[in-house]
Amino acid sequence: MQQFNLDGKSHTVAELEKHLSFCFLPSIDFESPSEKREICKRGFEKKDVKIDELELGKRYRHKIKHSWMAPVEVKWVSEGVGHGLFAADTLEEGSYAGEYSGIVRKNNRRYSEPLNNYCYEYPVSDPMGRSYVIDATQGHLTRFINHSDEPNLKPCYAFCEGFYHVIFLTLREIRAGEQLSYDYGASYWRLRSQPDNL
Repeated sequence: MQQFNLDGKSHTVAELEKHLSFCFLPSIDFESPSEKREICKRGFEKKDVKIDELELGKRYRHKIKHSWMAPVEVKWVSEGVGHGLFAADTLEEGSYAGEYSGIVRKNNRRYSEPLNNYCYEYPVSDPMGRSYVIDATQGHLTRFINHSDEPNLKPCYAFCEGFYHVIFLTLREIRAGEQLSYDYGASYWRLRSQPDNL
């Protein structure tokens, strides 16, 4: 049975979901089989799948396929920030930390009404030209990675077996006990107040 650490204690997936009020989803999923087929088709039709996205997909295929994640712990940070994700062991510079998982869906008004803090842009457009998003309302522990202006992770698109995946690579060595972070980007903060410093 899979166990996760929350504030220094080991929990089952069900206990973690209850304590943190979210639905655990180890890898990306799709709203429906027809959406999945459409996204796969549109992904393969894209003429601009970058070489580095293909290379990352090939290099980390096994980890993506098996929903691998670096050893981490969810901890309470503060009222302003909420929970964060912390390294349980030292992570080497340039290593794979995990995937941002959730439900891949159309980027419609559910993104902002009410404001959803757990969406990441998916690089495929629907037939009307609207992008999709990965909605991590249901997702892996990577949904607890907080923003920093001085991040230790960078998100990258990896193209693997017909689909894009958002993966996190370490920008430098991250020591055990250090909070994981990435830069959410300026557009994230247009509708939100500026973040607390980590």
